[in-house]
Amino acid sequence: MPPDTLEKRIQHYHESRFFYGLHLMDARFKLALLCTAVAMNIYFAEIRLSIFLFLLGTALAAWSRIPVRLFLLFFILPAWSTAVVILGFSAGFGVTPAAVLGPVTFYQEGFQLGLSAAARVACDMSWMAAVFLTTPFNALLNALKWFRVPVIFLETLAMGYRYISLLMNGFHTMRHSAQVRGGLTTYRHKLRTTSRILAQVFLRSYDRAVRIQEAMVSRGEYAGSNGGTNPVQTDPFTAQCPNQCDITPDYKNASLPVVSCSSLSHYLSGTVVLKDISFTVDENELVVLCGANGAGKTTLLKLLSGIETPTRGRIYLEGQLLDKKMRNHIFRHVGFLCQDPDNQLFCTHVREDVSYGPANLNFPPEMVTRLTDTAMELMGISDLADRPIHRLSYGQMKRVGLAGLIAMKPPLLLLDEPFANLDPAASRQLVHHLRHLNGHHGYTIIVVTHDMNLAARLARRIIILDNGRMVADNDARSILTDAPLLRRSRLETPILTRMFQRILTDPTHCSKIPLTIDEAILFLQNHSICRSPASAIDTPFIQSDDLFTDSNREDI
Repeated sequence: MPPDTLEKRIQHYHESRFFYGLHLMDARFKLALLCTAVAMNIYFAEIRLSIFLFLLGTALAAWSRIPVRLFLLFFILPAWSTAVVILGFSAGFGVTPAAVLGPVTFYQEGFQLGLSAAARVACDMSWMAAVFLTTPFNALLNALKWFRVPVIFLETLAMGYRYISLLMNGFHTMRHSAQVRGGLTTYRHKLRTTSRILAQVFLRSYDRAVRIQEAMVSRGEYAGSNGGTNPVQTDPFTAQCPNQCDITPDYKNASLPVVSCSSLSHYLSGTVVLKDISFTVDENELVVLCGANGAGKTTLLKLLSGIETPTRGRIYLEGQLLDKKMRNHIFRHVGFLCQDPDNQLFCTHVREDVSYGPANLNFPPEMVTRLTDTAMELMGISDLADRPIHRLSYGQMKRVGLAGLIAMKPPLLLLDEPFANLDPAASRQLVHHLRHLNGHHGYTIIVVTHDMNLAARLARRIIILDNGRMVADNDARSILTDAPLLRRSRLETPILTRMFQRILTDPTHCSKIPLTIDEAILFLQNHSICRSPASAIDTPFIQSDDLFTDSNREDI
């Protein structure tokens, strides 16, 4: 499993409920101890006192049963700056030479000053780790309130904590995205990818601050508002496919399932996230993975894409076991689209991000350019090629993320809530794109959603998860017309299907209940209820007031 952020590690540790030592002490007392230790360390500035306090802080951490990895995480960032300080003091202070490296002379007095500074830093970090790792953030804030810390400082601290956690989560999620796109295969790739992600984190920090400010305004920070409408964009999707053969994936063995899971189970902090999941998806299938929030849909996609490792069970991709060795090259088999496009896109401009994956496949430059242009044209974003990522709309970012995946031509696309936060026009456009990729290019697609109306327009097969277990796997019609199953799974029957289930009384029609508008029009035509699609649109065959009466409006 990829490393979690520091916040998540600490949260999991706080939820372990195995408390010893400092865990049992009041947060106010621990803060007083921390302030006393830091004050003594600064005031006396003696290396022996710093070493003693460091050992005492480390002993308290050991007494509290703090995991060594969590404890050492507090020393990673200061270690680099401390090393620079030691070198700077050694080269800039003193009269007694200790070593000579080219034109630079290192002095004993400066080295001792550097060691003293390093000891003070280590002392402070040991106490901060011991106190903060045994004190939940809310308890820490309450203790600061008891000490009469100004409210504005507490609010700033809380906002900063949340803000930094968002940035850290964004960094790790983008790093996972880079991993499944081949950006962490070598040291050079890791260095280049990490630098790009860090640059995007800092660039987006301003935009995220603006969005936070916008959220504050929307909740009454300032009075007044202005309105406006956005022009309606036409759907650029056409059935014509540019360079179809260039973007079609290559399957290694058509006789084997594209993905196969066997008794897949996953636990997180002792909680069952997935339990005994088994299914296969064949070539060119389009499967919709449904379930209520918390059902385990995203976790399952992360397991299939190699981002996380299952606790038990096996996953096969085109007949190959997904193990540690294959995980390094899984981006050749699977493309994973994050739910939040901010985490999916980490390059500066659209073209750079779309070409990031093909470049990691070591394709010739001319082929990378051709795949990039084809993917952008197919997704209707060619006009955005030179636009900065942070200047895109949400729907545009979704299409850029999908273009970056299909430019790599992975046989399997895993899309986590691709329709989330999209307006109806953007959702309709994305449905067209997915149908085209599946029908014209042969991509195997697994789409996560809990919107059954969208599932009706897209799916041929539906898998339903509920509380980490697979409760149904069948064709779309069988699933979408099974109202009791959907109700048990905390899902809604598509509104059109629900309407026909209420108004049809002939049992022979129940197996042909329409799922989409096109099916409904055809059904009505075949039963002489409406004359034609044009007349059905121009003149409703039934008055809405007659159908949606007060007695049944809520049920429908």
